[in-house]
Amino acid sequence: MDRVLHNYGLIDQDSDSSDFEHEMAELNVPIRKEKNFAERKNYFELLDEVEFQKRFRLKKQTVEMVLQELLDLIKYPTDRNNAISPMIQLLLTLRFFATGNFLTTAGDFSGVSVAAAGQIVKRVSYALAKKSDKYIKMPKTTAEIMEVKMKFYGIARFPKVIGAIDCTHIKLQSPSRENGEQYRNRKGYFSLNLQALVNANLEFLNVVARWPGSAHDSNIFANSRLRARMDLHEFKDCVILGDASYALSYYLLTPIENPTTRAERLYNESQIRTCNVVERTFGVWKRRFPVLFFGLRLKMETSMAVIQSCAILHYIARLENDPQPPDEIENITQLLTNELMDIEDAIQPEHNNSSLRNALIAEHFGLM
Repeated sequence: MDRVLHNYGLIDQDSDSSDFEHEMAELNVPIRKEKNFAERKNYFELLDEVEFQKRFRLKKQTVEMVLQELLDLIKYPTDRNNAISPMIQLLLTLRFFATGNFLTTAGDFSGVSVAAAGQIVKRVSYALAKKSDKYIKMPKTTAEIMEVKMKFYGIARFPKVIGAIDCTHIKLQSPSRENGEQYRNRKGYFSLNLQALVNANLEFLNVVARWPGSAHDSNIFANSRLRARMDLHEFKDCVILGDASYALSYYLLTPIENPTTRAERLYNESQIRTCNVVERTFGVWKRRFPVLFFGLRLKMETSMAVIQSCAILHYIARLENDPQPPDEIENITQLLTNELMDIEDAIQPEHNNSSLRNALIAEHFGLM
């Protein structure tokens, strides 16, 4: 730079550059300052397997697999302006999911600014959400459906089950003045009411993460694509299990409110034990990614992408047999249990759909 200034007669070759900067400052001439970049540590290389899993909730092998899935979506075209590498982008996002802290903490951890951290979390979450159809899906082939049924049957001998359904609330900051109250749930805080269908291995088969906290579980299901697929008999000779907040139908079986016979009591016991996998899934999921427990302070679209991303990562972690993360949040298990076991006040009418349930009770549980 000094040579350029000398060519224009602004500085002598023998003069000191600091004197020149002082003179320019007196003349109010702006001088471009050198950019200082914080050190960006690659924790994938620095940490051993145990410490890595504590901080990022996934095995190194699993993170490598996820990175390969996202590489083309999150890699910057060039390395200009000290571009952040795909691995550091992914680790920053995982750290945000794993701590539930503000973006400042995740940014400082990875050596990037708060603004950059926010953009990275959004960028990686959207990239992950695009992979939903690959990982969050219903069984298709006869063999896949039979495998799901057999695993459910192994829990408490309930036949024909292809999934267990329930909803859980993900805390949010107030969305907006105009429609914020729609997101206030009956417990008084703002949330998204997430619907999920899971299998016996605590894996997500279907996730709906767009309804406000005030929406009733049965209303979410009534307007879902899953309900339409069940109505069209796409999954023949299959049922899903839900709690008393859902309306009984020929394919959605709920507990009997007041069982009187031995067969009805056996049915209820088997139904509740089998359906409990969805509550266990929510508990494991939120312990793996505590950001879902503590709440999201992001824009609505980004919050939805984060939720979907965590569902996909949880599914991948289950497929890869990643160990369940330790419970490092005080009383989180009890808090989650209280939330998930809380049954809606309104009990849906059974109408004429009880005939199929009664037939199943007589045929299957009456012989036990």
